[in-house]
This record gives sequence, structure tokens and C-alpha cells, in this order.
Amino acid sequence: MDKLLARLRDPAVRQRIKTELSATGERTWENLYLDSGGAPGVMVSSVVNPELKQYTGKTVAEIAQEQKVADGKSAQHSKDPLDALMDFVLADKGLSGALYFIASEEDLQTGLRQPWTSIGLDANELSLDGPLFEPHTHPRSFGSMPRFLGHYVRELQLIPLEQAIRKITSLPAQREHLIGRGLIKEGFFADITIFDPDNIIDKATYTQPAQLAEGVKYVIVNGQVAFENGKPTGAMAGKALKGQGVK
Repeated sequence: MDKLLARLRDPAVRQRIKTELSATGERTWENLYLDSGGAPGVMVSSVVNPELKQYTGKTVAEIAQEQKVADGKSAQHSKDPLDALMDFVLADKGLSGALYFIASEEDLQTGLRQPWTSIGLDANELSLDGPLFEPHTHPRSFGSMPRFLGHYVRELQLIPLEQAIRKITSLPAQREHLIGRGLIKEGFFADITIFDPDNIIDKATYTQPAQLAEGVKYVIVNGQVAFENGKPTGAMAGKALKGQGVK
């Protein structure tokens, strides 16, 4: 990390980074900045430096617009977006989190329709309040499954509800070889979500991601009610799940 920050302070290296990040030709490395469409497609999701909290939920383009610089003629203009990005990395010592707007909606819907695809998400469990609360995480943390069931299944009717339930329960459990999970069956662990199929929908957005979904009535984990009436019950019956490869 120290080496990275030192490079960003070096004018020659910084100029090279700006040139290569902006190049649209063939490349052998992943350019998330360009693949997101540039500065408007990269959003700050989390910071460590408290002085930067005001920028969470804003794109690099918006940050650059807010940060004026003098042009040497008593006039001010917006900072170059890549300079704003690198200055931000320096100010937060490389510890910021970001969201990249890359995915194709058409590709997503094509994938969801396939009978062999199951659904999971790479999101951590999050707190709604207290010192661990982070207001600008990715909306997937609070809305992934309700969005799938409400928007893609009920509203767009991509697939029948029964197939959708399989994609988020038994199919991923079977693919990960989680014994006794994913089905409502005698001898299995009672992991059950009871929801209203006519009303379930996500409320989390990119600007306000910490919003609970609507339509979820109860969540039962290992036979204990963990969520009801819109809030956790305090029951903590969950445990780490391990595949067959663990000895």
C-alpha cells in the first residue's frame, strides 16, 4: 500500500496512469474505470477517513465537479476526474470502497432465464445501526433476492415462481454440497423464509442502499424465528456452513 501511495504522488507515474486508464485500445489488464464508462460510472461506497464521509454515495465525476482548482488565471474549474480519483485514494490511504456500473441488463436477464443457473451474492452481513453501520454499501446486501422475486419474476415474468425458488434454495445448496439444506423435507434443517409473492420487492437503491425489502414476513433459521414483523427477533441459531471438502 505504501508503494501504491508513493506512485500516486509521483507526477510522472501519475501521468502514465492517467494516459493508460483513458486508452480505449486493446489491453491485457482489466480497466474497471473505463469499463464503467469513466468517472460517472464509479461510485464511492465506503471510506475510512472521516473527512471524506461527505463523498460516500457520489461518483468520481460528481467529486471532481465539487473540487474546484485554479487555472493560473484567477479562474476556477472542475478538477480532472482522474486527478480527483487519485487524490481521493491518497486522502483515504487506499482504503476506500467503490461500486462499478458495468453489468448489462440484457445479459443479466439471459442468465436468469437459464435452468442451470443458481443465485448467490458476495455481500457481507450488515448492521442497520451502531458503529458498524455503513450507509453506502452495495444495495445487493438488502435487496438481491426480493428484487429477483419481485421485479424479475413477478413483474417481468422471466421464469415461473417455482423455478425462481429453486434457484435461490435447493439448487445452490446442492451445487455447494450442503447436506440437509435447501429443501423443506423431513430430517432437513428448518431454514424457511415466508414472504408475500404479490408484494415482495427490494427498496435498496445505490444512493440509499440500507433499506429493508418489503413483503418478507418471517425468516426461520435452524428452526428458530430470526425475523418477524419487520425486525430481527434476537434469535441467533445460525452457524457456519461447510462443504464436503472440510475435514
